[in-house]
Amino acid sequence: MNLPKKSQLPNNWDTIKDLYASSSSELATYLRKAFGDGPPDPDDVAQQAFLQLANYEHIHKVRNLKAFLWRTARNVLLSYKRNADTRSKYDYEIEHLFFAAKGSEVSPARVLEVKRQLKIIEKTLAHMPQRRRDAFLLHRVEGLNVTDTGKRLGVTRHAVVKHIARAAADIEIALHNEPENNA
Repeated sequence: MNLPKKSQLPNNWDTIKDLYASSSSELATYLRKAFGDGPPDPDDVAQQAFLQLANYEHIHKVRNLKAFLWRTARNVLLSYKRNADTRSKYDYEIEHLFFAAKGSEVSPARVLEVKRQLKIIEKTLAHMPQRRRDAFLLHRVEGLNVTDTGKRLGVTRHAVVKHIARAAADIEIALHNEPENNA
């Protein structure tokens, strides 16, 4: 592993290193007690929190690094769980929309209906404004959280939420309004 040169380290590197030495196992233990063994693994969350702390531009303004670290770790873990819940919800929706229930056979009519719906979705996505389509695909298909989607697109978190909601509404309307024999 290539470690950064001394000149590339943040000014507060020694402080972070000392905090890591004194608190990393305590932080992982807290996460394990508060949220369970995972996923995500509490040790990985603690590492991620330290990485975020090291990369935080305004660290010099933080009065209590340990409290800030704990809050960062908690936020990392909750964000992971929220994203996992969202992915699980959409996986469930997709499975029930496009795939037959377990134990039932896939009928030719069901296959044709799914193909019709996919064509409608594809057509709707193709006619959406670029940002709306990109926000929707990054969030719902690639699984990026709203914040990361915003960073990728160079827009605010609020704008991403609006784009995703509008895209989902466009698709929902198209699915309900498209005549069955016209797709």
